[in-house]
Formats: sequence, C-alpha cells, structure tokens
Amino acid sequence: MITKEKFEFYNENGYAVFEDIMNHEFCDKYLARIKKHANEEFAAIMNPDRFEYLVAQTLSNLKEDISLEEKVSMVEECRKTAEMTFEIMAHKEAVQILEDLQQTEVVGLMSQMLYKEANTRYAKQSWHPHQDNIYPRNNNTLKNGFGTQYLTTNFFLEDANQDNGSLYIYPGSHKFGLFEAEPNISYREKGNKNPGNKISNKVLERFNKIDCEFKKGDLLVLNGNCVHGSYPNNSNKSRPLLSVSYISKGEDFIAGKNAKRKVIELH
Repeated sequence: MITKEKFEFYNENGYAVFEDIMNHEFCDKYLARIKKHANEEFAAIMNPDRFEYLVAQTLSNLKEDISLEEKVSMVEECRKTAEMTFEIMAHKEAVQILEDLQQTEVVGLMSQMLYKEANTRYAKQSWHPHQDNIYPRNNNTLKNGFGTQYLTTNFFLEDANQDNGSLYIYPGSHKFGLFEAEPNISYREKGNKNPGNKISNKVLERFNKIDCEFKKGDLLVLNGNCVHGSYPNNSNKSRPLLSVSYISKGEDFIAGKNAKRKVIELH
C-alpha cells in the first residue's frame, strides 16, 4: 500500500500523509451523522465507536421532557453512529497502511471526534505541542526501529489549513522517546484553557516546526512520540476530524481514566 519513499519518509520524520483515503460523499455522510451527537459548544466526543460512550455523551444534550419514543430514537442513532465510526477505524486501506509502516498487525485502541466548529469556544482552542504517547506510555518491544508502537491517525472530514485550525508537526522528534511535559486536561477542559501535555520551548528549539495542510478525505499518520499541536480556528470554516489511535498487536499500554483504551480487533 505504500512506496519505499513514503516508508523511509515516515521512519525519518515520524509522520506521513495519505491522500483521498475516504471519498467525499462518505465524509459528508459521517459528519452529518456525528454532528447529531454534539452539544451546543461542539465539545470533543470520546470513543464515538463505542455505543455506550456515545449514549453517555449524548444524554446531556436531551431535553428533560423528551418522550420515550424520542429516547428510543436517540439510542438507535447512537448505535448507527458507533457502527459507522468503527467502519472508519477498521478502514481496510488505512489499516493496511499502518501495518505496512509498523511491519506487524495493528489493533484499534480508541477514537475521538474533534469538531473545531467555526464560531464556537472549542474552535478557538489550540492544542499545545505534545506527544500522544504521553497518555498510553507504550515502550517499544518490536524490532522495527520505533521507540513506541503507539500510533495516532487523523481522518480529515473537511479541508484544513492554518486559518481554520490545522496541525503543526516537529519532524524527527519521535526518535528521542518521551520528553518531560507540563500536564494539561485534554478532554472537555474548562474555560479558555488549551489541551495537550505541553513540551517546553527548550526541547522544541531542537527541531524545525512545519505547518500542515490537508484535504477532505486525507489521512495523517503520526508516530506516538512525534511532537505536534494545532492552531486555533479563527475562520468561518470548521475543521472536523476523527482521530483514531492504534497499536501493534500484543503491546502494553495504559488504559486511561477517560479514554479507557482497549484492544479492538480490526480483521
């Protein structure tokens, strides 16, 4: 599924972009569906691939006087959305790409819907430069050259650039393990605080930061130790993406209090 050049680029830089993994019609269909579960602020939704998580995070959006019929309908919508989210997580081409990069079988661990809906509080939010592996803390046990077997992917549901809150990356930062970081709440944080366990400027100045642009349907693959962050969305265009985390099969990881990462078979 990947070229030698793409494989070598990923090994050297800790990330790679794969274009047009999902067709635009599917992106639009999924975005319309997952928006049904958003609250007024379009806060992140944790693990929308899991029915019980989706129900729990959708309940707070319901009116007190909702009828039994409406409740049943809501539950059914949650089931359909969870199934569609898992369809993305288990996307055959995406999974094959990950397994080609890792040179081993991978399993899913968790997912998160990040809307960055224009003109909302969470749109203005920008993630601090951070490493995703700071949470599951996986250490390498395979001989494929990586310091961690943990991976994060972003499936872009709309175009993304710096204006509407796209990502920036520090290529090569994945080669040095986990850096010390300032802890920050990274799920539905209060006020105007930004998420992401923040890497210090002293560490960041060792690397050359790059700004990234993506098209609807693109897939970004990040090694779990690759430092990255995102810009605030100051535009009138939203920047929705589904973030899915994977790991090489058989590897250890910390489940986490909110994320509750778990092995999800994809084949």
